[in-house]
Amino acid sequence: MFRLIGFLVMFTATAGGYMYFDYKMSARWSGREDAEGLTFSEYLSGLSGRLAGMGGAASAAGLPTRLADMLPKPPEGWTVRPTEPGDVDGFLPKSVKKADPKAVAAVKQMGEATGGSGTEVALLTYESGDRKVVIKAIRYPNIIFTSFAAMQQRMELQMMTAEFRGTEFMTVRGLDVTEDLLPEGFRGRYFLANVGAQIHLRVLAPKRMSDEDLVAFFQTLHVKAMNADVIDKVEGLGDVPVIVLASALDDAGREAYLADLAARKAELAAKEAELQQDAAAAAAAAPIKEEDGGGFLGTLFGAGKAAPAEDGSAPAAKAGCVKDKDGVKRCRVESAAPAAD
Repeated sequence: MFRLIGFLVMFTATAGGYMYFDYKMSARWSGREDAEGLTFSEYLSGLSGRLAGMGGAASAAGLPTRLADMLPKPPEGWTVRPTEPGDVDGFLPKSVKKADPKAVAAVKQMGEATGGSGTEVALLTYESGDRKVVIKAIRYPNIIFTSFAAMQQRMELQMMTAEFRGTEFMTVRGLDVTEDLLPEGFRGRYFLANVGAQIHLRVLAPKRMSDEDLVAFFQTLHVKAMNADVIDKVEGLGDVPVIVLASALDDAGREAYLADLAARKAELAAKEAELQQDAAAAAAAAPIKEEDGGGFLGTLFGAGKAAPAEDGSAPAAKAGCVKDKDGVKRCRVESAAPAAD
């Protein structure tokens, strides 16, 4: 009996410690550094989804679970290694003084293996002679896709598209890949795709490489494993053994291909609009400030109330935004608690 009681006490203490740590980390991942404003109920609403996501890819037999293992295998005649910052220099203009600063930043970020808080980054350089291809994948935390507390970050990730001049490039087993045409003077080709808005893929290749040359890289991209590793999965993504190269289509085929792309984009936009409406309704229905509650959970997760000013009035609310290296702006508002009567 005493052994059982001791086990329960140890289990409760361990679980409580884990949940406290995970709660704080979840607040950071959702853009709330000090966890203030992220209620315990919001945390619980995302916990089950994140636990399911942690084991989702692992339970799928035969699928890789590490992001780096989902990236393409080196084609014949190519080698692969971890990327170094200098690997992207050859894609920049010979003189960057007059170059588009946004494009320069995008190319330089391809050589950086860092991401925002809680992200997983895989970054590889493929080499053949003097040619280099740099492929980068960033996976954002599950909490962004399971909690209303991080709805702003989720929508920003969903809306990330071509920054310069996007054009349809190919569809790999259901995954649409866009070429973002870099400004004049840049010596590289820049491609982007995303899986469920949670895994973002970026590819930098020499300008002299043809579309057909690049097929060898995209055809071994493990789209199915990526789809299994995100919260918002797309049914059948990665299962269709078809690669469609836009430039290889005739006029009729290209017209049909573009029509299919437009239909899928419209469907995705409708889902995003519905999600935003749900978020707005939830925000309107929520109280201005949710109390932390009492007892053990209140003590464990309570963030505390803001202290009133010396004149008895409530302190002013503060807002701040920080833009991470991954390009996502994370904002938070510290709401003041009402002054005591």
